[in-house]
Amino acid sequence: MLTRSSAPKKKSSDSSSKNSSSSPIGPQEAIFRNFRLRRIVKENHGHDINQLAFFFNLNHYTAPVGAQYKKKFNKLGYVERNVRDTSNILASVGDIQANIYDNEHCGDHLDIMSNFVVGENMNLESGELMTCCWIHRDDDALLALGGKSRVIYIISIALSSTLRTLWGHTDCITDIQKQPKDDQHLLSASKDATVRLWHIDSGQCLYVFQIKASVTCWHPSGQSFLTGNYNGEIRIWQTPDLITPPTESLNITENDVETRSRKCHSSQIDCIRFANQNVISKSLSGKIEYWNYDTLEIIKAFSIKNNSPNRSRFDVSLDEKFFCVGTSNGSVNIYNILNGKLISELSHRRSTKAVRCCAFSRDCKQVIAAGEDGYIWRYDYIISKAISKANAVAKIPTKKTEFLLKIVRYTPRENLIVV
Repeated sequence: MLTRSSAPKKKSSDSSSKNSSSSPIGPQEAIFRNFRLRRIVKENHGHDINQLAFFFNLNHYTAPVGAQYKKKFNKLGYVERNVRDTSNILASVGDIQANIYDNEHCGDHLDIMSNFVVGENMNLESGELMTCCWIHRDDDALLALGGKSRVIYIISIALSSTLRTLWGHTDCITDIQKQPKDDQHLLSASKDATVRLWHIDSGQCLYVFQIKASVTCWHPSGQSFLTGNYNGEIRIWQTPDLITPPTESLNITENDVETRSRKCHSSQIDCIRFANQNVISKSLSGKIEYWNYDTLEIIKAFSIKNNSPNRSRFDVSLDEKFFCVGTSNGSVNIYNILNGKLISELSHRRSTKAVRCCAFSRDCKQVIAAGEDGYIWRYDYIISKAISKANAVAKIPTKKTEFLLKIVRYTPRENLIVV
């Protein structure tokens, strides 16, 4: 049973000596401070959810983001959207399953649309899915999946089937990233000490980079990419020729091409993202660094409070002003990238296990987190007037609490449940 969720805690970041409440806040920061838990989903496998990914389709649909993005609703309360706006679609991977959700079903429900299982003879040890990414097609949405089976699956959402499989890795696949400027190329990192660059439709592996990387990240231009390894080092590679690629896989070592490297962390790097043409990198120890891509010099450092070593993918808002990151104790922290301040800490008394991944919605009015035991937690923006009204009506919610009845329902025995 659930009680009313508590307000997110506000704390100041280690990277700033001033309390964030002592200076004016912008409209987006005000939204983050009014987040409340609205949805809980438990996937049936009951194991870690390793990644969440919204299908923003940025190359084919342009619209405002963050506080500037306004949803339009019809008379039935459903969101009216452009046919190319797929930002309501969310994928999760965990155990041997990938689940696809509609985050705006019948208005704002988080409901499952499709389910993919690796294979009948697979189990957690041999087939656990670790990573995924979305790929646009004019008449379809494709999802690339990888994990312990050592195979990359390209699945069609429209056909609910596997279109092709990419074979080549000989150990667990830990990360997959789509080339940002086209819909035909993927990078994959594996524990077999290689990073592979694939052509999706042909299924061909074009290049094999001989490096043991835990994660990868494309530069927004697509002209270079980064690899992060198990010792805390990040290496920058130039993207090889994709116009006239080799007919057979070409092996490349760091001695064959010019690369740049930076020792960022003292432990394994588990996530890298770009923001404002700079790089944000995170290690298992919880240290996060924001640094200049050109000079490799650090701009800001963040340390996740009350956090023990934890594998957790963070996310950057589409306006590139904020990032959210999960902790080992079940909370999610939202930081301002530019001034380094901790804006909000999202938590609930039932969420006590490690958060493995989290993601912003397009309008940044929702943060979705997932982790151990197959739970997905969605925090939503609630207007201040509604929160004040609910707090004034009752300290503990009852059937007369008008605001909370829009969020929760009761069982016949008066037990509170999330809907």
